Amino acid sequence: MKIFITGGSGFIATPLVEHLLEKGYKVKVLDLKEPKLKHKNLEFVNKSILGNITSDIKGCDAVFHFAALLGVENSDKRPLDTMKINLEGSVNVFKSAIDAGVKKMIYSSSSEVYGEPRELPIKEGSVKGPVSTYGVSKLAAEIYAKAYNQEFGTDIRIVRFFNVYGPGQENNWVVPIFLNKALKNEPITIFGNGNQTRCFTYVEDVAEGVLTVFEKGNKGEAYNIGNNQPTTILELAQIAKEMAKSKSEIAKLDFGEKTRLKEREIEYRIPDISKMKALGWKPKTMIREGISKILSMKN
Repeated sequence: MKIFITGGSGFIATPLVEHLLEKGYKVKVLDLKEPKLKHKNLEFVNKSILGNITSDIKGCDAVFHFAALLGVENSDKRPLDTMKINLEGSVNVFKSAIDAGVKKMIYSSSSEVYGEPRELPIKEGSVKGPVSTYGVSKLAAEIYAKAYNQEFGTDIRIVRFFNVYGPGQENNWVVPIFLNKALKNEPITIFGNGNQTRCFTYVEDVAEGVLTVFEKGNKGEAYNIGNNQPTTILELAQIAKEMAKSKSEIAKLDFGEKTRLKEREIEYRIPDISKMKALGWKPKTMIREGISKILSMKN
């Protein structure tokens, strides 16, 4: 079986590609940068998801769509680019796959689609209310995916990731920010009282979760892929400091227009992962073990 992966050279898709190759799949990566991994069953196409990609998808059995403009702050600075890449690009991938005769797809979405949750833990059917451009772009593409499922009989399954972290993540995300500060003994800054709650999910667990949805999931359904062990931002800072054997101070900064808007801060983000557990998946790596793995690779 041959899998076509957009954004296959990225942080989350890279371990997924490795898992697919290990399981005997052939993989074709479409990205603007070449994968670091080399393998006889790995093919690379240097192309944007906004281009004509139907001929590239032909001959593949399924499409995993991971390419996106990432990050809440980044997308807020580039709202039109975000909608163009994340929405128009996604629609192009879905249409191109259909034109190439491929109906089975995985669309990588985000917990940002929920916004501030109305219930905890957050179920897949919970009310959606994104408060960021990134979240809006992801939810809009989800709606298109569901529409294609109804109109064309495609099987686009949606995976929503919750605060992914791990080795190789870019330095503008909270876990690497805190670890880099701790390793340099520099102050670790948190906003407000630090009680914002997240469920940090190790990237290898995410890769295994996506494969589980692909191999065992139900047609056209959405799945939360996340760790169900809550960690506050203050606790994360303390863990980073402790595990890096750091002398960093933990500095609390008030919310404000020039720092971070309180109205945009999600207080609680805890997933209900019962649907994933029913497929036989659950997270293996808790936050301390995950940070230990990252630190061991830095040494």
